[in-house]
Amino acid sequence: MKTFANLLHPYSIEQFLGENWSRRGVLIPGEKPEKFSSLFSWQQLNDLLNFHKIQHPEIRFSLKNQTLPPCEAKHWVKYCQQGATLVLDHVHDRIPALTDWIWALQEEIGQNTAHLNMYCSWPSKQGFNNHFDTHEVFILQIDGTKEWFVFDETMKYPLRKDNGPSHKPPEGEPYIHQVLEPGDLLYIPRGHWHYAVACDRPSLHLTLGIRCLTGSDLLDWLIGEFKEEEAWRQNLPLMPNGNTEPLERGVQSLFDRLKATLDREELILKYSRRHATTNPRAPEISLPEQVGFGIFDRGLDTRFRQTKFQTLKLEPLPESGYQILTGGKKITFKGANSKLVDDLLDNLLNCEAFTVGDAAQWLPDFDLETQILPILSGLVKEGMILVE
Repeated sequence: MKTFANLLHPYSIEQFLGENWSRRGVLIPGEKPEKFSSLFSWQQLNDLLNFHKIQHPEIRFSLKNQTLPPCEAKHWVKYCQQGATLVLDHVHDRIPALTDWIWALQEEIGQNTAHLNMYCSWPSKQGFNNHFDTHEVFILQIDGTKEWFVFDETMKYPLRKDNGPSHKPPEGEPYIHQVLEPGDLLYIPRGHWHYAVACDRPSLHLTLGIRCLTGSDLLDWLIGEFKEEEAWRQNLPLMPNGNTEPLERGVQSLFDRLKATLDREELILKYSRRHATTNPRAPEISLPEQVGFGIFDRGLDTRFRQTKFQTLKLEPLPESGYQILTGGKKITFKGANSKLVDDLLDNLLNCEAFTVGDAAQWLPDFDLETQILPILSGLVKEGMILVE
């Protein structure tokens, strides 16, 4: 868990998960102020604002807890001069390095719903009032300083529907009241109230949000599964003249069916495997090689790598042959020599990168031109491996 460990360092993952995760906020001082400077900078912010067509709601401005009306780019600086906090949502979708960082983190923690937002705040100006989020929050301070106030929750583990004006902030003192310096990390659990004010110079930080699976998500999935069965789509019995006995028997029958369904171990495995294999990131595109041009231009030195964050899985076919699965795609090997496919894929799945020369050494009993290269070419065209 390299990415997660580097994020928390010098705090250990074990201590964080045991003492803080979903329980208690913590400020982790950075050992050096440039800890997060490789992720984002003022220059990157300016590049995004100047050269990318960013529009509302991806960009928004907030002042004193009021979201300012959407405006043209020529008015953005005016909003900032008024002291409004500038927010860029899902900034990782705009910067390749952040995209890779967020996907590496998601792969390590087994969650596919993390995101990065960028916040730019101005001295002594408060963009947002005391509030709580319905996902886990990490504040990565990049530049400037910001004073944070973190309070206990008033509702345990709130869901999205629970975040509304009816909730009132706690009356007690904050259990975290500290100034974040560049390189510092602040973790705020879901449901814990918080607000912040930039100090004596402009503040730039990234907010990492992680929306984890909950029991509520499991219930939603179960409902979807049940709706596939005819018994759950049938009308419930009528209640003639107010007689509820037919309805009671019908409900009892469904409850019995529900109990029998929930006792099936395969239902647990189905749900677990569904989320263990779900990867909503689209496979990488690499042109012109995927169209079939220039794949082997460097001969034996042609270097390949597996696609990022797409796990290759090899499965035998019922009769004979194999299929490789990745990113919702599959490629089938039926006519190829079984030993050739077996040996090639066994080596391929156990390395991050290799060359044509490596493949030739793995398979000394097979002809490079007529047997090995056609398979490599097929894997490239299907996006299973990419030419570096």
